[in-house]
Amino acid sequence: MWWVLIIGIVGYIIYQFTKDYNREVQTKVTNQGGMLKKYSLLIEYFTAHPTARITKVTKDNVTVTSSTMTIWLDFVGGKTEVSLKGFLPLVGNISKRWNFPGGYPQENMIEEIENYLTWQVNNIAKISEKDYGKYINY
Repeated sequence: MWWVLIIGIVGYIIYQFTKDYNREVQTKVTNQGGMLKKYSLLIEYFTAHPTARITKVTKDNVTVTSSTMTIWLDFVGGKTEVSLKGFLPLVGNISKRWNFPGGYPQENMIEEIENYLTWQVNNIAKISEKDYGKYINY
């Protein structure tokens, strides 16, 4: 008998969280034209590479895939989350996640992402300037 009451309470709590989340997505994303319109500048930036294309769009997610990277743009809890996972020649595997507050300018998001990628490439350039040949067995 107790387990029925516990299941009912847990079900009600899950229902309330889902209802609140859906209401938030409706007011902050869907009413602004959806993910593609709300984040059009970011998506345009991510799809600028010739091999990049949008592979998935939901009410709170856009996935962009290219030949070397996958980028997830998510609306989570009133915030924008950008996740990047991929492989860059000379750099290797890359995995990074950014969390931006609601209303944060997309231009600033792009700048932070570019700064990170530039930092990665500069680190590889510094390593290549060193005498790395001494670690290679001939």
